[in-house]
Amino acid sequence: MLMLQLMNLDLDRDKFKKLLYKVSDIVADLYSGLEERKVFSGLNPEDVQKLFYEDLPEHSFEPDNVLNKIKDDVIKTSTLNISPYFLAYVASSGTQAGIMAEMIGVALNQICSKWHCSPVGAEMEKQVVEWIGEFIHYPLHYPNSGGSLVSGGSAANMSCLATARKVKAPFDVSKDGLKAGPQLTVYASTETHSCIEKSIDSLGIGKRNLRKIKTNDDFTINIDDLEKQIINDKANNYYPICVVANAGTVNTGAVDPLYKIADICKQYNLWFHIDAAYGGPAAGTNIVGDLFKGLELADSIALDPHKWLYAPVEAGCALVKNVEALRGTFSILPDYLRLDMEKSTRFEFMEHTFQLSRNFRALKIWATFKTYGADLIRKSIEENIKTIKYLEELIDLSDDFEVLSSAILSVLCFRYKTSDEKYQHNDEYLNKLNQELLNAIEKDGRVFITGTLVRENIVLRACCINHRTNKKHIEIFLQIIREIGQTVQASLKD
Repeated sequence: MLMLQLMNLDLDRDKFKKLLYKVSDIVADLYSGLEERKVFSGLNPEDVQKLFYEDLPEHSFEPDNVLNKIKDDVIKTSTLNISPYFLAYVASSGTQAGIMAEMIGVALNQICSKWHCSPVGAEMEKQVVEWIGEFIHYPLHYPNSGGSLVSGGSAANMSCLATARKVKAPFDVSKDGLKAGPQLTVYASTETHSCIEKSIDSLGIGKRNLRKIKTNDDFTINIDDLEKQIINDKANNYYPICVVANAGTVNTGAVDPLYKIADICKQYNLWFHIDAAYGGPAAGTNIVGDLFKGLELADSIALDPHKWLYAPVEAGCALVKNVEALRGTFSILPDYLRLDMEKSTRFEFMEHTFQLSRNFRALKIWATFKTYGADLIRKSIEENIKTIKYLEELIDLSDDFEVLSSAILSVLCFRYKTSDEKYQHNDEYLNKLNQELLNAIEKDGRVFITGTLVRENIVLRACCINHRTNKKHIEIFLQIIREIGQTVQASLKD
């Protein structure tokens, strides 16, 4: 049994240091053998429950044994999105600099709410927000423009939409609620991330008042339909307040025509928000940067450093041209927070976010920029784009796969069509085959990919935002899918 001093949970320095060395060995071993590990364990919920479900521990347990449990059971049941063979969703690969920064950040246990609770947390957060803005060509300078770090893209989008509602509603939303004025409406394409709809619901605007505009063949918003819907709503006594543009959709990586949307927002006095949670960092690259022209005109942007800036989760960012608009949306000061407020140049992040208890998110982003530099991060993003383009080339050269949505950024949608011509144009059969293939790939565990729908067809969706993934991995990745596909096809024949 672990012997601790009364009312003190700390170990002595030497024992703590020894445990930290063991932690570093566990982490180093994980990364040194990463390519040989299965990405997905293949276990079911019951398997995992057996490893961890137990009665509440009433007595202490040796920390060394706790670490052994983590090494033996936590790692083997974790889905390794750090693996070069993880190409699902839009998941961060993390960095070694981020790992080290997180370890120190947790040790410091900063609460980045009031400035005096963490002076370094506040000033570093301002710095990294400005760096993010500079990286994507969206200049920010506190105290006029800036933003705040949040948990991820969902929270960033919701923060920005709450600000849009507060600024653009023709009545005082905070004091009087939504019933005090006309019905507000928000506009986005049918390809927009689900968190926008969640936000509209949570903000009380109502899901039916999120106008989902049809897209063009390239999955970008139809500008004519957008303007027609705004005009129609105004004529029917609705009150349009905001257009949400996509700068890299999750489904296909599509980037909406930002300049044209900015013009519409200016013409109809609407808040121009961009969901750039995934694609935003690509705006800083040479190879696709032109797709993002007009981004600099946005009133607000949601972006995830824990996606394509490679920071470990959680790290989202809400960027705004007018920081005072954020403060006007979120600032409420009870007595216990007000009475020790010093009138100075201190920037109080607690007044600019919904969350009060906030961890030291800035440190891992700062460490990532400082360790690798913007140039190397930019080149890594470009390599991810080239890597997914290479996958598209391999598929185009094959006779058993086909692309259903070409890579715009680093997302590619494709399907296994078999090498048997009698099946290659049978969508019903191919939908069934690819659904079964997705299930089989997960069970196999060597690679990890998820699916989606493109023009009502079930497809495999690969997304590469992993600096560890290269062309060699892509070749192995596709061959594994081919092998599993052949097995699945044979089972369907049976």
